[in-house]
Amino acid sequence: MKRRLFGIYIIMCMTLGVYAQTDSVSVYDTSTTDVAVSDAYVSDAVQPTKKKGCWFGRACKSVFGFFTADPDTMYIEPQLYNFTVMAQTTLTDDYFTLEGEDAHEVSFAPSRKLKLGPFFGWRWLFFGYVFNVNTIRVSSNNIDINTTLYTPAIAIDLVYRKLGDGYTLRSMHSGEYDATSMLEGMEVDGLDIDIMSINTYYVVNKRKYSHQAAFNQTNRQLQNAGSWIFGTGYNRCGVSMDWNAFKKQVKKKTKGDERYMPKDSSLVFNKMSYRSIPLSVGYGYNWVFAKNWLFGAQMLGSLSYMWSRGDSYNASLKNMVKDFKISNFTFDGTLRLGLVWNNAKWFAGASAIYHTYHYHQDKLRADNIFGQLNIYVGYNFWRKK
Repeated sequence: MKRRLFGIYIIMCMTLGVYAQTDSVSVYDTSTTDVAVSDAYVSDAVQPTKKKGCWFGRACKSVFGFFTADPDTMYIEPQLYNFTVMAQTTLTDDYFTLEGEDAHEVSFAPSRKLKLGPFFGWRWLFFGYVFNVNTIRVSSNNIDINTTLYTPAIAIDLVYRKLGDGYTLRSMHSGEYDATSMLEGMEVDGLDIDIMSINTYYVVNKRKYSHQAAFNQTNRQLQNAGSWIFGTGYNRCGVSMDWNAFKKQVKKKTKGDERYMPKDSSLVFNKMSYRSIPLSVGYGYNWVFAKNWLFGAQMLGSLSYMWSRGDSYNASLKNMVKDFKISNFTFDGTLRLGLVWNNAKWFAGASAIYHTYHYHQDKLRADNIFGQLNIYVGYNFWRKK
């Protein structure tokens, strides 16, 4: 009897041992072929988990991942803090030139503006306001918005400038006669410049190269790195000029000397409007030349197709397509320079951003160069967990 019970006990132990071995193989080592695994075990243990969430949520997550690529932490140190406070001083530059036939040219520029303002940042978003230091006059005719949104992969330049007050004459040539010495510094009445520009750029080497480190201070570049940059956008420039009022000013300054009066019919217009669609390519490089120090530079060239509307150049979309010309292509550019000291908690530095826009037709050219120099100091706080 004892022998029979002992034999049943041994058979039960062997049976449990086989089932235990089968469980371990089905879950952890499905590549073993010597053990037969039932369809039920395969279905429950190794079948891939279905993706959860709706298609819209997955699409949004993919788009967000495109804009916020995971950095290579050997090259880029992500922002360690949640919040930032910063003070910034901005100095603006602006030059606008109109050129007609036979070396007829007039160039305008507003007085340089010195601006000061506080900024507050949450992670990679900055909010702030700057106000003019060198004047307390507020003009409803002047609107100047020039900002850039930076993400690890994308930069978006947003420019809207509606300027009418404060422009002075820099130079004027009426054919062979130069009136600059008599007219330089004359405040110009009746000039309105309306510029709107939206341009976006894509950084190819976004995991190692950080334009944020040089121009947005929301992370740190740890090693030298560069990247090709590609972009596109839309630019619009509108100019209106009261030439009758301008001629009266010139006549008064030159004491009625007709030699210095603008006579070029292509230059003397009431309104004109240019549009352009650019395709941009450039390169950016960050040089970490010492501990916590960085010098960054970006140069982008844009080949733009341009068309215009004005008193002398009225063009519908149909005529614009019909009158397609290689000569309507023009070349513009953007330059960014930045010098930054950043130890992750405190940062300080300077950056310069300049844009050039060039418009031309058979008899008329318009050039605009504007930009700003920023000097700043900031402090990061509330370290991320």
